[in-house]
Amino acid sequence: MDELDIVRGLMLRTAGALPATAPLAKALLEWAEPHRPWLLPDMEGEWNWETLLACLTAPRGGPVRAEALELADTLARLLGLSPIDAGLLRLMVACDRLPRVGALARLLSRHGHDLPQLLGETAGAGAEDADRAARRGAVTRLGLACFTATREGEADVEIRWTLQRLLDRAPASEEAMLDTLVGRRQAATLGLDAFVHVEPIDFLIRLLRGALSGAAAGVNILIYGPPGTGKTELARTLAAAAGAVLHGVGEADEDGEEPRRWERVAALALAQRLLGGRGPAVLLFDEMEDLIGDASPSAGGDWFSRREGSKVFVNRLLEANPVPVIWTTNAIGNVDAAILRRMSFVLRLDLPSRAAATAMLVRVAREERVMPGPAFATLLDAAPEAATVLRMAARAGKLAGEEDGGIVAAEALVRALRGGTLPPPGPAAFDLDLFETDRPVDRLSAAMADGGASDVSLLLTGPPGTGKTAFAHHLARALDRPLLVKRASDLLSKWVGETEAQIADAFAEARRREAVLLFDEADSLLFDRSTARTSWEVGQVNELLTWLDLHPLPVVAATNHEAGLDPATLRRFVFKLRLKPLGAERAAAAFLRFFGEPAPACLGMVEGLTPGDFAVVARQLRHWPAADALELVERLRAEVAVKPGQSVRLGF
Repeated sequence: MDELDIVRGLMLRTAGALPATAPLAKALLEWAEPHRPWLLPDMEGEWNWETLLACLTAPRGGPVRAEALELADTLARLLGLSPIDAGLLRLMVACDRLPRVGALARLLSRHGHDLPQLLGETAGAGAEDADRAARRGAVTRLGLACFTATREGEADVEIRWTLQRLLDRAPASEEAMLDTLVGRRQAATLGLDAFVHVEPIDFLIRLLRGALSGAAAGVNILIYGPPGTGKTELARTLAAAAGAVLHGVGEADEDGEEPRRWERVAALALAQRLLGGRGPAVLLFDEMEDLIGDASPSAGGDWFSRREGSKVFVNRLLEANPVPVIWTTNAIGNVDAAILRRMSFVLRLDLPSRAAATAMLVRVAREERVMPGPAFATLLDAAPEAATVLRMAARAGKLAGEEDGGIVAAEALVRALRGGTLPPPGPAAFDLDLFETDRPVDRLSAAMADGGASDVSLLLTGPPGTGKTAFAHHLARALDRPLLVKRASDLLSKWVGETEAQIADAFAEARRREAVLLFDEADSLLFDRSTARTSWEVGQVNELLTWLDLHPLPVVAATNHEAGLDPATLRRFVFKLRLKPLGAERAAAAFLRFFGEPAPACLGMVEGLTPGDFAVVARQLRHWPAADALELVERLRAEVAVKPGQSVRLGF
């Protein structure tokens, strides 16, 4: 059936029994006049209504197929449509893409013909079923086309986003047609080694392989987490490792055309129909919130408001999909339990660990051909979200001619992500031999890192400057975990009950980020309950002690005032480590480490030195250089003198 067949069929079906005086007969005759050479090429001389009808039924030559109709026929075959649905698809495409058919359809609608009923009957449906077949058949259910009303109240055909792309691009092969309809093929750009920090990755690959080999229905994997953590890249890597082709569903095309919510949902249903049973394929539906309506994040960041759409429809969609789907979203706050229960696996992809972030930096630097400076490592330590902006920063730095790989751009992006401020950098890594302790701190650190146990806890006590915070940072690096620091000012509140809630939130955040949790100034939180003046103060200590018993991840507590701790505190920590002022040997090593020259003999006469004292004097040198090593010793002596309980003579 070509364009001429469609036009002749519509005219005969609607006007075959009309008298020449009928308004529709006159309108059709007027419409046919400019199309006479095309419509009736053998007609000569004067013509009227009767001769027009007679010529419409006369035999004709071979069909002249239009490209749009060829595409419609190929699509109907790929979808396995019934003859009636295939005919409807052809007719609706003709109404949209063939001007003569479109003009005739609007004319018939203007004269009182129900267009869906007319097209349904023309496609072969019975009169009693034609309207339903047109409005609720496979063509409309799959979101390929629909019927709309014009401002004048006339019915018209609207071709939807997916089919419109197909008709506009007119792909030459079936493979190209599938890519146009389903979504572009997404090749993996990263290997499995880029996701070694994702513990269940092996299980996810085996899940996809099992689903593909067993043609299992209803397999859905949800990956969620902050923007920039690599959710889409992980989906590509998973599909490649499972031996499948990954198609992104309902994404904006290269012309910038972006689908609306229901167009994306329809594209998903269409992709399932096209790819089911056609070979190893996986679908990627980025931004899952589109599935559940016009959602927007709340201030908390883990909840979306204005949820729309039928839950029943979504549930059925998840249960029956013959092609596995990987869903991604930044937050699952408004994904109700009914949807989550239908997922085969839910994975939270958090910010990468320090080791993974460092590997990302190396890879991005290699691919973008830049040389990142040491400031990148410091930024990654202080702000794990820096890993999400490495590529954009590297490209910006390269374009600006920077020699450090784009640290200026990286810091600006991190500052924006964190609300305008950069976190203070943690203490620089330094030699563990500079810790003066009652047990070998280097061996203890290595044992904790190699042991594999995640529920280790450590109490650090000792005077200020002995390196308690620095050791916590070192331990986090050794365990390849971020360090989450909570001070008394972060947790204590004047409102009754809020301190307990913030303590619980701190442990919850540590679990979510799989971080080492450091309580600095722990004596303010774990003070001796016998000194409490109110019951709610006791409750705060109880809350923290309870969580210390239950928490499954590393915890470090640091204090300068060990005597003020509650007696029950000590048994909550697996290791208790007291850091002391440096002895003569370690003080000399610290002198060489910080100042780059051997220590003079008089350094041994200065007691009470800590690594913090050396760090302070080293910072002084940036603004006030020292004349010689003896002056450095005097400055160190002065740092000791200002500590409480000291009576050392100031040397300058």
